[in-house]
Formats: sequence, C-alpha cells, structure tokens
Amino acid sequence: MAQLYALGPRLKEPLEIVFIDQWGQPEAGIDGGGVFKEFLTSIVHEVFDTDRGLWCTNDRHELYPSPYSYAQADEQLVWYTFIGRILGKALYEGILVDVKFAGFFLNKWLGLQGYVDELASLESLDKDLYRGLIALKNYTGDVENDFSLNFTVSKDEFGEQTVTELIPGGSDIPVTRENRLSYIYHMTRYRLSVQIEAQCRAFFGGLSDLIDPRWLKLLNREELRILLCGTESPIDLEDLRRHTVYGGYHEKDLSVQYFWEALALLDQSSLKAFLRFVTSSPNPPLLGFGELNPKFAIRHAGDDATRLPTASTCVNLLKLPAYSSREQCLEKLKYAIHAEAGFDLS
Repeated sequence: MAQLYALGPRLKEPLEIVFIDQWGQPEAGIDGGGVFKEFLTSIVHEVFDTDRGLWCTNDRHELYPSPYSYAQADEQLVWYTFIGRILGKALYEGILVDVKFAGFFLNKWLGLQGYVDELASLESLDKDLYRGLIALKNYTGDVENDFSLNFTVSKDEFGEQTVTELIPGGSDIPVTRENRLSYIYHMTRYRLSVQIEAQCRAFFGGLSDLIDPRWLKLLNREELRILLCGTESPIDLEDLRRHTVYGGYHEKDLSVQYFWEALALLDQSSLKAFLRFVTSSPNPPLLGFGELNPKFAIRHAGDDATRLPTASTCVNLLKLPAYSSREQCLEKLKYAIHAEAGFDLS
C-alpha cells in the first residue's frame, strides 16, 4: 500500500504487478493488464470490508464512509485518499469493481450539494430518518410539544452516547412549526455532509489525483454507477457467446455445446455469480461483452470430468474440462461458481 500511495497522480502510469506465492517465489504470468486487474480487484475487496471500520452500509447494503470519529483520524484519512486513487485507477483503466455505493455518496461524486438533492438522497442513508423528517415537514399539529425536539443530534459510538449541537446553542432551541425547515436542513446537512466531511475530502482528493472532477459532472448518478460497476441489466448469453474465444476447443465441440446449454439453465442470480467467477465483476460492461478486455475465453482443461472448472479472472478465462453431458457440466459449474475461488494465473 505504501508503495502505491507514494505514487500519487503517477498511479495513472502502467504498473507491473508480481504476485508472490506461499513459498516466496514470484508466480508465473504475463501482465497484459490482467494481473493488475486482479491485483486491483483484490485491493477493492479488502479496503471495502466493513469490518475494517472505514465504510458502513445502508439497508440495501450500499456503502458510504463511516461517520464515526475513528474514521477521522489522520491514519484513516490516508486510507480514504488511497481508496480514492484506487477507484480513480479503476475508472481510468475501465476496470469494473464489484462495489455498490449509497446514492447520496454518488451524488457527492457529481457535485450535487443542493438542499433538495440532499434531502431526497437522505433516504439512501437512513430511510427512517428521511421519513421522520418528511412527516415533520408536513405535520399540521403542535410541532413543539408533539415532537419534543431541539437542534441537536444524538449518536451511539461504540456504546457511548454523544450529543452534538446542529447550530450554536442548539440544545436550548426547540423545534417549532416556524423553524422546522431550518431543523430539517441542518439535520440533513449534518448526516450527509458534516459528519463525513473529512473522510470525503480525503477520498475525493485521492480520486481527483487521477480523474478530473469536471469529467464526472458530465454524468448522472446511474451513468456513474454503470461506469464503476457495469450495467445491472440481465446478462445476454447470446452476446457473451458471440464474443467468446476458444483455446483447445472449437465452438462446435460437444463439451462447449454442453457448457452453453448448462449456462442457459441458470437464473440471473447464478449467471451473475458465474460472471463474477470468471471476470471478478457480476455485471457486464456498459456496451456489452464486445467491450470486455480481454475477451471471455474458454480453454480446454483436460479430459478428467471429475474436476471442477476453474477461472483466471485476470484474463477473463474459464478452464473447462471436457464434460460428457449437459447435466454433468451444470452440476460442476454450479458447485464452482458458488464456492470460494482463489487467484489463478495458469
């Protein structure tokens, strides 16, 4: 991490990655971009692990920076800068990442900071708070006595309750019918911006080392999501098949036919698992599999039909044994794609 962090904006330049095996020896493999892709996706998997304390998830399992004070320490802010650069590198190289961000956080990528934008996107952070604030906004009764609120926010941080004033003297200012819009504004701003301000500044500082923020502002939120993660539209097997290359097989070989027939029996959830198994991303590229680089490839992996198929995600390669029936191929595929796969360069 220290070596990559020290590169700063020079992370744009081509990098040579060498994996070291368990015996301390460099693994064989030619990096035509594929090894770096595997390295980058491995980093992404690690740094977005919520157990590390840098990221939280909403009820849709979408990520956003941790609001806890722990995440604002200098050593953690360095990590946010590093993560910003890594995602910038992914965008720069056109590498899809298997990460979903909360809508309000994606809005920050696009420079959407207006009150209306923030209030609407609060739902992607805290659905209950959003509904509560909308109810407060539309309430026709006695706001002060029925809600008993003041201009503070309480939070539980590792078992310790803390109270923060939204405005100076906020603990002594009740929320009334007259000032409730001000309360809604300050609460929304605090939850979406203030408590993660340092984290976002570090993250976007790293991102801007590689990606000009003006480019991102040309996109809408869905377009940005697709550039990062690929399209979530159903997987088109015919498109995948048209753009598949073969090694040791011909497209008309029986084992290849069994493979495509087996894939056609999978539901979309399993197809996405298959795509993650062979490319590291569950989503196809925005413009279809013709844009996948390298092309999806199927290589003959011998005649031992007891073996499972394996994959080299760095080069989008499936190593497929010569199975003798569609049913056998389907059984082996299902087991392989739902099992934990390791890195493979062979």
